[in-house]
Amino acid sequence: MNEVERLKQIALNMQQEQLSRKEIIEKQTSVDVSDDQVDGIDRLIYNHCLNKKTLREHTRLAPATFQKRIQAALDNNVITEPIYQNKQHLFTRHDILSLIEHWGFESYKDKYLPRVIAVENQKGGTGKSTTTALMSTAAALDLDTNARVLLIDLDPQGTLGQGMITRTVRDDAIYLTAIDLVLGELETQGDYRELIDSGYTESDIIKNAPFNTHLPNLDVLPAFATDERFHDIFWQSDDETKDKLIARLASDIVPVLQESYDLIFIDTPPQESPLIWAANEALDCLLIPISPREYDYSSTTNYLLTTASRFDDLPSKGKNLVWSRVLVVNHDEKVKAERDTVDKLSRTVQDKLLSSYIVHSELMVAAAELNRTPLDVMKSEKLCSSKKYDDAIASINSVYKQIIRELKAVSVKTENE
Repeated sequence: MNEVERLKQIALNMQQEQLSRKEIIEKQTSVDVSDDQVDGIDRLIYNHCLNKKTLREHTRLAPATFQKRIQAALDNNVITEPIYQNKQHLFTRHDILSLIEHWGFESYKDKYLPRVIAVENQKGGTGKSTTTALMSTAAALDLDTNARVLLIDLDPQGTLGQGMITRTVRDDAIYLTAIDLVLGELETQGDYRELIDSGYTESDIIKNAPFNTHLPNLDVLPAFATDERFHDIFWQSDDETKDKLIARLASDIVPVLQESYDLIFIDTPPQESPLIWAANEALDCLLIPISPREYDYSSTTNYLLTTASRFDDLPSKGKNLVWSRVLVVNHDEKVKAERDTVDKLSRTVQDKLLSSYIVHSELMVAAAELNRTPLDVMKSEKLCSSKKYDDAIASINSVYKQIIRELKAVSVKTENE
């Protein structure tokens, strides 16, 4: 057996040991409750509970009115009994969403158009996945915006979407990715084909593909390594089929998803590829994260130099893009070289550079090790010092608030929409 044959045999051996999608998700969704006082409550659920005072302040209701409405909601089984802990009544995000919907509070879709926000930079390690997770989680936690949020992972080598899934894995569950949906009936076998042959409509399949997360208004479409086949199929296709594959996410899939979701965030792969083209065709908004280091500055410059031609080559010619910004991430203000790079970005990117930025913090690393975002961590867990925790959360919230304000400004519905 020569070296090439040996490599082929090794690949076959590895394939036999490869976990199925179900097994991968089972491993990713095992979350331990680390606080003894949170008896039987998932840490991710507990961390986002609001006490009665905080919830009332969000609703802007008078205390007596709020208490009366809460009691009526309990009597009518709109919500479950709040968690009583340390003399506080805690309401889960699931019950809070039920209350908001039951009381008819204003939602994002009442005033604004749905948007697709792609987070993109072809330089690896620039914080795309972290930024996507942070902004989608922040949007889902924003009670004032009250949006339904979807995160789509388009990076076959990433595990961002997988790590956010909390749905119970059933024996009969089907695990579809965005790539499964894009390839659709082009493939003659697989889960998508089986569903079509069983009588499900394409709309039904798309609407039911996303997985639940720990937040009731945040769902996710994960990516798996098998999504790499998209590139092989694309490059082996004729020009007409290539055009359909590039346009399908925008023309067939996103419109169906937007019946259920207001904000769709897309995490993209770190290289020029047909998946990037498909994301660019489907987006309305483009967020480009950059670490303030010289080599990241150079690679991002090269990426931006090709952006115009990339959009010009798309079926839409880039006319779908209504908003774009560059975001500084993982910034350590104490490092002069980084301050110099940020100054250079201010001169060159100008008004396309967000004035807020995400700070470098050990909280990011500690949260990632727990398969969470920093927004899913409580200060009392002491993953870092109180000051570093406060600085990190403040920077994330500042960035999110600036982004959501700007997105709303370009998404206001007219009378005819």
